Amino acid sequence: MIKTWWILISVLGFLWMTPLAARDSDPTISTVQRAVEDPQQLVKNITDSVLSKLHTQQEEMRRDPHLIYAFVEELVLPHFDFERMSRWVLGRYWNDATAAQRIRFVEEFRNLLVRTYGVALLDYTDEKIQFLPSRGDPAQGEVTVRISIKHHGNTVSVDSNLYLSEGKWKVYDVDINGVSLVANYRNSFAAEIRKSGMDGLITRLTERNQGQDGKRG
Repeated sequence: MIKTWWILISVLGFLWMTPLAARDSDPTISTVQRAVEDPQQLVKNITDSVLSKLHTQQEEMRRDPHLIYAFVEELVLPHFDFERMSRWVLGRYWNDATAAQRIRFVEEFRNLLVRTYGVALLDYTDEKIQFLPSRGDPAQGEVTVRISIKHHGNTVSVDSNLYLSEGKWKVYDVDINGVSLVANYRNSFAAEIRKSGMDGLITRLTERNQGQDGKRG
């Protein structure tokens, strides 16, 4: 089930890419226009090109996982708000952490998602993606882009929650069949903190990230 989660999240993650940056640099598009632009339409416009690139490079990336890590790092993660996600995933433990611990945690949490996204994406096999009506009003600065994915005969709902930050859409959580990514990690991270403290959690994440370098799974 965990692997399926990350295959689906990875497909979704790769939908937030370069066209956003291109629009930001276009002087003919005002900040207001960027702010109210439909994020679902942005996703639709770039899905084909993203999946096409994955299909052409997937075997090469399987031979060298660092290629997929770099792909995720460059094209996907700039569209996630990791500080906000870190605050939510740690809950009250964020307030208890020192400034140095917060910085280290955000970095290792980000690295964890880079590697987990990358490994899962290498197993992507032409799942059928259907866009559903979004929830929320983009003009109000927050929206949920809803997607239905056919995976091994099952239909899975993937809801990407975004908000506007300085004129750019940022993902702050993803729900898979109604289960929050942030909440899923929150439980396991809280248990580790209770067992080993914040430094223990950070060390565990660091070791896991280093262990994923150069191998799959």
